[in-house]
Amino acid sequence: MTSPTGTVRNYLLLALAAGLLAMGCSAYGGAPALPAAVGSWNMSIETPLGTQTPTINVTGDASGLMVGMASPDGTVEATDVTFGEDGSLGFTVEVDAGGQQLTLVFSGMVEGDALNGTFATDFGDMTATATRAVE
Repeated sequence: MTSPTGTVRNYLLLALAAGLLAMGCSAYGGAPALPAAVGSWNMSIETPLGTQTPTINVTGDASGLMVGMASPDGTVEATDVTFGEDGSLGFTVEVDAGGQQLTLVFSGMVEGDALNGTFATDFGDMTATATRAVE
């Protein structure tokens, strides 16, 4: 038989364990939120040859992103994709520019449904703006 002191102690330990379990469950917010860059973006790039309008497709989750740049000539997969907590997005794509391979290094910021930045090239920087595509 348990003494009254032992029973009270057991109830207190049980209440403490239940409280700790409840706190642990409430601290877990579920799956991490998707990075703000995820989605399709209708982009406009000002180039020396005129305005280009690729679609930028960003997929992935908090563990990593993948970027594809689609145009009438096909889709190019990006490398060196980065996304910062401040909304910064960066990636590198290799494109065929009239038979010459051209490396484009994007650096920009996601702000809501806008993505603005520049593509750095050997021939200078090109301004790029994009809006999130409605899906």
